[in-house]
Amino acid sequence: MDEVSRNLARYVANCRFEDVPGPALQAAKRAVCDTIFAMVAGSSAPGIDVLLDFAGAWGGRGEARVIGTEWRLPAPKAAWCNGAMARALEIDDCVDFLPVHPSASAVPALLAIAELRRGLSGRDFLTALAVGQDVKIRFGLAVRENAMQSGRNNMFKIFGPTGAVARALRLDAEKTQQALGISFSHAVGDGQTALDGGLSLRLQQGIVAEGAVMSGLLAERGFTGARDFLFGKYGYLRAFEPNPNMPPLTDDLGRRFHGDLITVKPYSACRATHAAIDLALALRLKVGASVDAIKRIDIAVSPEVDRLVGAPREARLRPDSAAAAQFSLYHTVATALLRGRLFLEEIEPACYTDGAIRALGERVVVTGDPAMRTESVIGRTRLSATLADGRTLVFESTTPFGSPANPISVEGLAEKARRCAAYCRRKLRADAVDRIAAAIDGLEAASDAATLLDPLFEAA
Repeated sequence: MDEVSRNLARYVANCRFEDVPGPALQAAKRAVCDTIFAMVAGSSAPGIDVLLDFAGAWGGRGEARVIGTEWRLPAPKAAWCNGAMARALEIDDCVDFLPVHPSASAVPALLAIAELRRGLSGRDFLTALAVGQDVKIRFGLAVRENAMQSGRNNMFKIFGPTGAVARALRLDAEKTQQALGISFSHAVGDGQTALDGGLSLRLQQGIVAEGAVMSGLLAERGFTGARDFLFGKYGYLRAFEPNPNMPPLTDDLGRRFHGDLITVKPYSACRATHAAIDLALALRLKVGASVDAIKRIDIAVSPEVDRLVGAPREARLRPDSAAAAQFSLYHTVATALLRGRLFLEEIEPACYTDGAIRALGERVVVTGDPAMRTESVIGRTRLSATLADGRTLVFESTTPFGSPANPISVEGLAEKARRCAAYCRRKLRADAVDRIAAAIDGLEAASDAATLLDPLFEAA
């Protein structure tokens, strides 16, 4: 058995709450709050009703709750639904230097385990999440070609939440190794759906959350998977990511946690559009809400960002779904200029089919420029606005709002949660956001992490 997979399993199994640095612990707490309310809003997102219809019809033992409903379903199926909700509206957290979403599948998987095994402490929940986030980001750093370059959309994303589940279940190193090996069978990585505006992009996080829960529970019962799941002859890194960059995956395991690098997203859109949205809002402050003064807007981004949210121009100009609108620089920039914001209201059909927004989008020209590449997958973004009076206003960004270097405040995170709460499938109590935020703030003292969800299921 290769030492890398063995050491990874040991790290996951042996990590203690005391090992998690303060910044990573705070990042885990933010992620719990941010992801819970991403699920709350996502419960009413397009396509989720179809998944709920399936899951409700399948039924099964009521082990874990499904957000936005009054249902209890088998823990893996609850994670499947909740994981899809978490990713449905492009408001779950991410990191800016990689196209990686560290929490959208890990939090739903851990909540399902917490409900299945009542008595999972808040300390163990936070430790498991911090480990899962760290593992996922480490795998992203080890990949030579990121998902925006390869199109594989992070097949490795199953390993992070599976590590989180294994830690929550307190599996030993051997069973953790088996859980990670089993989870290799649940690896998914379809990037084309993002380009096509398909709903299956959100489904992938549900599949991963379900797979993580199943992998941990199967390993706990003695089921086995690929032991050499990384460097065996057909292991993940040999088969799918040859020539990996190993130091980020292996160095300082248990000492350096990468959760403090996580971004909280302020806008309901692909993170690759956020710098341009920031710049559009800065332009709006200069010229006001009237767009008559703007003749043309040139946006320069890296070629990878252009391929994801800029090209092909004609398709991006006229998004035909919320998912397509969220991956359109034309829609997001034009909407930010006209409305002064871009959140859930701005990805509804009335907005992405609005004639004024589309007309302004026609004045936007996106260019993929290799000079805009940086070590971060987001790269640099430059917005140049040509005005009717002949002036040109130029704005540039390398640190979009929400990043650790340009963070959302605690108050801003609470406001985001409140705006998400309004989109829940079922009406929530007026104090639900505040009660959940308070519970998360003191989560390390909680004896049962599953109680976090209680305010979402009380009658309004």
